[in-house]
Amino acid sequence: MAHPAAASAEIMRVLAHELRQPLSTIESIAYYLTLILPEDEKVREQLDRIQQLVEQSNWMLTSSQLLSDTIPMSREPVKLDALLENISLGDFDAHIDPALPAMHGDPALLRTLLENLLTLFRQFGGRCVFRVLRAERGVSMELAARVPGHRGESSLGAGSSLSLQGARRVVEALGGSLDFAIDPADGIRLRVMLT
Repeated sequence: MAHPAAASAEIMRVLAHELRQPLSTIESIAYYLTLILPEDEKVREQLDRIQQLVEQSNWMLTSSQLLSDTIPMSREPVKLDALLENISLGDFDAHIDPALPAMHGDPALLRTLLENLLTLFRQFGGRCVFRVLRAERGVSMELAARVPGHRGESSLGAGSSLSLQGARRVVEALGGSLDFAIDPADGIRLRVMLT
């Protein structure tokens, strides 16, 4: 008989796979409609909203998997700057230290962590800050969004708590730490330390 945690992780993998298929179909239909429908601002807004909801749903599924899956313990050298070359930083005010040390971890898991945190901050809109710096013992990753008015995690929007819990689980499994703070007057800050 399978261990309950392993059974839950397998159910989550199957559920994520099954849900991504209709989400992909919805995304394709929305794209097709943008091609055939006449230009109408209200219609375009709704099609853009469908696209955003599909992306948000995929993000929440990924975050749920980070919480339910067994964290792989492969510890190979990984260059974060090389991983970041293949991840879109879009509107982020980004600074990546050119002299980052190699990390020890699973490259796919580190990439998922980075994408998860960047997606979390993208949803806040506006210009977000993203810094990856050499630290005394490893690497420091900092994200900040100047979005005043939030009082706690529950005010951040759908998927935010899942994203933070999944990210914290991955960071701690890698021997690091994650600090998250909300200042209602200033905005949101997150700092990850990885060794």
